[in-house]
Amino acid sequence: KMNLKMKDFVLLALLTALYVIVYFVGAMLISLIGPFGDSISPGTCGLLSGAILVFITRKIGKMWQFTIMELIVMAVFALMGSGYLPWFITSMIGAVLADVIASTSEKPSVLKVAIASGVLHVGNALGGIIPACFFAEQYMNEWIARGQKPEQMLAMIKAAQGTMGILATIITFVLSVIGVYIGYAILKGHLKEK
Repeated sequence: KMNLKMKDFVLLALLTALYVIVYFVGAMLISLIGPFGDSISPGTCGLLSGAILVFITRKIGKMWQFTIMELIVMAVFALMGSGYLPWFITSMIGAVLADVIASTSEKPSVLKVAIASGVLHVGNALGGIIPACFFAEQYMNEWIARGQKPEQMLAMIKAAQGTMGILATIITFVLSVIGVYIGYAILKGHLKEK
């Protein structure tokens, strides 16, 4: 009953494509506020994509749905040349935890989906925060080698270290939780839930 079928994969792929578009739009908008915007861009994505995550839990509602979604997201970024191992690791851990929280039952509570979204997007955010805090020099060199400007990387690292990193993590979590409640409010009529 909880096994993913072909139609689930197709729907998940389509919803993930929509999610990736939302991710890009959110990242572009929030980057306008500067380097700290990049640190919290997963939170912006969480805020804007709440409806998508709610829809996934209602229309697919099976174990590993978020893990598969995140694998597709990571593949898209890798194909665009922005795959990064620490980011992949933290994102996949976040996705698996999100599945453990909200994909073990068919219609998880909105609170469970909200917490799962928070964990999922914090996983994304930590892909930049952890390297900035624990191996900043390697992180910086890696992205400069890929064409980022040194001053941009320095500003991004500063915006993700210490208190800023903790703040970015909290903001990302809160935005992602709020996003699910907004998404649920939008979809409630459509889902015909009490």
